[in-house]
Amino acid sequence: MRKVYLEVVGDPTSYIKVADTSYEPTGGRIRRYERIEPPTQTISEVVEDMGFIRNRTQLLVDDSRDLHRSADELHTGALVDKLQTEAHRLAGDELLTLLEELSVLGFSWRDIARAAKVSMPALRKWRMGAPATGENRKKVATLVALCRIAKRDYHINDIAGWLETPLHSNAPITGLDMISANRYDLLLRLISTHRENPEHVLEEFKPGWRRQYESNIEMFTGPDGMPGLCLID
Repeated sequence: MRKVYLEVVGDPTSYIKVADTSYEPTGGRIRRYERIEPPTQTISEVVEDMGFIRNRTQLLVDDSRDLHRSADELHTGALVDKLQTEAHRLAGDELLTLLEELSVLGFSWRDIARAAKVSMPALRKWRMGAPATGENRKKVATLVALCRIAKRDYHINDIAGWLETPLHSNAPITGLDMISANRYDLLLRLISTHRENPEHVLEEFKPGWRRQYESNIEMFTGPDGMPGLCLID
């Protein structure tokens, strides 16, 4: 009697191994492999499958975006807490010592006055030894703490120059503008990711900044090799 055994190998829709024991010339088992083609999908089934994959992919993208946003908020909050803790500690130092540290870092007295939101005559009095209010002392200490964090933890050595440099080539917004607006949270986010594109932070700081600073003047190089300006329609 001819005996046939069927053994499933791998994907059951692709291959079936047939073990035929009716022919055993050498005492061994002869095996034949036959491919079984899966049923062909209709166009409607393909469209439905692709739609399902697209929806699943979109859900993954949304989940990933939400997770990234949550992690970003937690990280920024931790940085703000760190800044406040260090500023609180520095507020106990001599005010003149803090001012001298900022000066050595490269800050102009005008920029320090702007960050502390005081006039130049008031800053001059501090330099002469006049006392400052607790709130103003805290502002100076916060700027010093920011500089230390940027240099120590993120290797921004010229922090004064970095804060004076426009954050984007299409807008004159600088880090000092964010300090003046007390948006240390956004500035810390930029410092911690200073190699990334700052556009999303700028949009949060000044919504519509692109339109506000958009220019209709374009620079070009003339036939004589000299630069020129022209209006863009």
